[in-house]
Amino acid sequence: MEYELLFFTSVANEDRVGEIKKDLAEIIESLGGKLSGEFSDIGKRKLAYPIKRNTHAFFSFVRFSLDEKDRQNIPEITKRVSLSGKIIRHIVVRADEIGKPLGAPQIKPEKAAPAKRPRRPEPQPAAKPEVSPAAKPKAALSELDEKLTEILEETPE
Repeated sequence: MEYELLFFTSVANEDRVGEIKKDLAEIIESLGGKLSGEFSDIGKRKLAYPIKRNTHAFFSFVRFSLDEKDRQNIPEITKRVSLSGKIIRHIVVRADEIGKPLGAPQIKPEKAAPAKRPRRPEPQPAAKPEVSPAAKPKAALSELDEKLTEILEETPE
């Protein structure tokens, strides 16, 4: 089974990346892994948020394979890599899982004719009681002014 180890280190360790890669290769090979190729450098990138006061980091990754009997060594590889003080963060993933969407696998339903729903009847507007204009007497503007003046002139007791 093939795996990929992605790690990043502080920019201060950028000149020592060769040593770090050599140490990681020794860790992987000591636990039964075989490097599938050379380390690939992604380069210096800005982090989404500061980690251990670092805003930028140097990223790199390598693919390696493990036999069936050595697959249980992945937690040990992870532990030894995390004990290295030069690496800020790392992750080991199966190579066949790279690029797949996260979560449960999507099950595609069989194509079937969509069931027709019965149509709802169109909503009818509620009947409003009709009020004739003669039923509501309109107050004259002068009457409203007089009542407002009376209210404002009243003094509370």
